[in-house]
Amino acid sequence: MDYHIEELSNKNEMDWKRLCEESQEGNFFHTLQWKRILEQSYNFKSHCFLLYRNNEPVALCPFYEASINGVRGLISLPDSDYNHLIITDQNDPLLAYHILGKCNEIAKENKLSFILITTFNELTRDHFSKYNPLPFPVGGDMVLDLEEFSPDRIWNDNFSKQERKYIRRFENDGFKIKELNSIEDIKIFYKYYKANLEIKNASPYPFSHFEDLLKTYSSTEMILTMLYKDEVVAGGQLAFLHEPKKTMYMRYLSLNRDMPTRYHSTWCIYWDCIERATKMGYNKICFGRTPPYQNDNHYQLKEKFGCRFEKEYSLIIPRSHLFKLGYNIYYNIYNFRKKHTTR
Repeated sequence: MDYHIEELSNKNEMDWKRLCEESQEGNFFHTLQWKRILEQSYNFKSHCFLLYRNNEPVALCPFYEASINGVRGLISLPDSDYNHLIITDQNDPLLAYHILGKCNEIAKENKLSFILITTFNELTRDHFSKYNPLPFPVGGDMVLDLEEFSPDRIWNDNFSKQERKYIRRFENDGFKIKELNSIEDIKIFYKYYKANLEIKNASPYPFSHFEDLLKTYSSTEMILTMLYKDEVVAGGQLAFLHEPKKTMYMRYLSLNRDMPTRYHSTWCIYWDCIERATKMGYNKICFGRTPPYQNDNHYQLKEKFGCRFEKEYSLIIPRSHLFKLGYNIYYNIYNFRKKHTTR
C-alpha cells in the first residue's frame, strides 16, 4: 500500500472537512473554524496534517505546539473538550507508525520535548503503545444521549423530588432564561464566568476570546443564554451547536456565586440546554471535560441528568531523557495527590 502525508492546506481542506463529518469520531473541535480559534484566541502554532493510504485520507491529525507545566511539546487539540485523532481504520498498525514518524519530524524541527497523542479507540491506543509512551491520566467527557434519555425520562426517572424543586424554584420566583444578543449582555455573562473560575483558582479565558467566538460563529452555531430576574443574574451558558452531528457542546458556564443557598443555578441552566437541544432535533449533548471519578461532584451532577463518561486514551512520548525523568517525577506526585484527595 502507498502511504503519504500532506500538511493541511487549501488543496486538501475538503478532505479534512469530509473526514470530520463522515467519521463517527469527528466533531465540532475537529472543524477548521475551531482551528482558527486555537490559532487566534489561544495563540497555538498548528501542525495539522492528513495521512493518505492509496490516495484516500485515512487519518486526520490536528496537532499544536502547547505546554505542560511550562515544557513545550506537540499536542493533539489542546484546550478542547475532545482532543483525539480521527483514524478511520483501527486495524492498520501502519497508520500509527506513519503518524508518529511525522510527529517526530515536527518535534525535532521545532525543538519540542514531547508528543502527546489522544485516541478514543483501544486498538489504536495499543498500536501507539508499541512505541514505549509514558503513562498519562485518563481524560474524557460526560455525554447525554437524548435518544435514550428524553427530557420526560430524565424528569420522571432520574430526578428526585428535591432536584425537580431546584429547577422549578427559578420559574416560581420569576426567573427567566434569554438568549444574549448585545455586547453588554455578553459582558455581564463574562463577569460571572470570570468570577466563578477565579473562586475555583482556575484561569479564565480573556474577554477577547469570547469576542473571537462571536466573530467566528453565527447564532445557528453558538448560543449564549442568561438566567436572570430583573437586575439579578443567576448565571448563564455558552454552547456550541454542531448540526452535522446533531450535537450540542456546553462549553463555558457562568455562575453568580453570591446567590442565596436555596438557589442551584446549574440545575436550571443545564435543564434549559436539554430542552433547547431536544426542540432543535439534536440527539446528543456534551457536558464537557469531567474528572473520571464517580465520587467527583461534577461527575455525579452530570450523571443525574443521564450522562455517561466517554473515555479518551492519551499517550505521551518523550523526546529527551531529561523530559522523561522530569515527567516521571511529576506523574508520581500527581498519582500521590490523587490517591490522597479521593479517599
